[in-house]
Amino acid sequence: MAAGAEHIPAAASRSSRTRLISIYYDTPDRALARCGSTLRVRRRGRKFVQTVKTAVAAGASHLTRGEWEDRVANEQPDPRAARTGRFLSPDIAEHLRPLFRTEVSRVMIPLRAEPETRIEAAIDRGRIWNGDGVPPEPISEVELELKSGPATALYDVALKLLDVAPLRLEHRSKADRGYRLATRATGAFKAVHAPAIDLHAGLLGHDVLRRVGHACLDHLLRNEDAVLAGDAEGIHQMRVAVRRLRAILSAFAPLLPTEQRIWATDQLRWFGQALGDARNLDVFIDELVRTARAALPGASEFERLAVVAERRRRTAHDAVTKAISSTHYTQIALEVLRWFESDNWCSEDAQALRQPIETVAPLLLDRCYGQVDKRARNFAEQSAKKRHKLRIALKKLRYAAELLAPLYDAGATKQFTQRLKRLQDDLGDANDVRVGRDIVRDLAAPGHRSVGIAHAGHRILTWHQDRIAENEPQLRRHLAELLAAEPFWRVADGATA
Repeated sequence: MAAGAEHIPAAASRSSRTRLISIYYDTPDRALARCGSTLRVRRRGRKFVQTVKTAVAAGASHLTRGEWEDRVANEQPDPRAARTGRFLSPDIAEHLRPLFRTEVSRVMIPLRAEPETRIEAAIDRGRIWNGDGVPPEPISEVELELKSGPATALYDVALKLLDVAPLRLEHRSKADRGYRLATRATGAFKAVHAPAIDLHAGLLGHDVLRRVGHACLDHLLRNEDAVLAGDAEGIHQMRVAVRRLRAILSAFAPLLPTEQRIWATDQLRWFGQALGDARNLDVFIDELVRTARAALPGASEFERLAVVAERRRRTAHDAVTKAISSTHYTQIALEVLRWFESDNWCSEDAQALRQPIETVAPLLLDRCYGQVDKRARNFAEQSAKKRHKLRIALKKLRYAAELLAPLYDAGATKQFTQRLKRLQDDLGDANDVRVGRDIVRDLAAPGHRSVGIAHAGHRILTWHQDRIAENEPQLRRHLAELLAAEPFWRVADGATA
């Protein structure tokens, strides 16, 4: 729910009220949507404004997007408009059709929290219609638009609003929601995988880290809908986003102020913990239990274990839904986004962050590789706990290598990251069994059925342990191959221009 106008801080003048009716256009085959653009014509009183917006680039701020406007004669799109017409090629303009419309009552409040900072806050209430008999969707939101001043000011205002109302970040624009309504996509939301991050030689280290921060947090936020719809893959993708960002922060650790890095890591850890139990139960049920039951003779105790585990999974998923819906979740997201948007972590002492990324990349990768080399010593005699630490080191190296791969030869980086992924998967398989023991122990609570559940869990995990043991010689060989190969960033003339 949006906060009332009286709660928005530092209003510079009286608010204004207006009614806005916007019609969104596209071709039957969604040509504009496919290239990441939206087209609308908005009527305000007797005036018509044509607007084209472009999608947020991967790694850009979650709250920014390209936007161009023109005054037009009426509600029909004008391909000759000075600024927006260039997006409407003749083959697109000829086939434009109205898809949906929004009707909004807007309260506009200008803000001036600082002398050089101007923000417009728009409180919108209304509906999205597709005009085809589908029930409309409600609109109730606060939009913040930065007119002048630092981008961090947007987050400051949003955090103040959060103090007085249980707001949530909405990653979907009105256009996104309208397209879904127009196509009658009423089914469950699908999980979103991590986007590629635009990275090239010449970017400074702090620009790279900021892009990574925005991309990973955007990945996290875009999977909320799938998680709230009960999609287990959405939970997995949210967890990947958190782990990926924490791994990159760890890789950049020598270049960051220690206290700030620890703060950001701790904030992200809260996300990971909120998702952890649900993800572990998803893996236990969908991978460990399911595959073992298909291979082992049937038994009633397996069914009891599956029922109890499924009940526990529903409880864990409910806990994730509660966490995502909390103001604490939104607060952390805003605070971490603000941290990446600011330059507080790029102090005068952090000179390495001001160097081109191709200069610091080998140092960062060498550090991650050194951790893998250290954790891999005496691998054959290692305990499950030590192998778990090696898996984490491999994961950090893999995320850093995948991020910095565009700076190097594509073939060499692909081969190296594939080896990392293979090892990470094999060690992750063993770690899933280790976590499975804890789950079975927890599920087999004292009671008349606990012995059967414990026995079923033991049979399932033993089957997986035997399977993993058979793969041990291959696992050791893969690790030896990785450590014997020359890392791609050390190969002479490996860096691209």
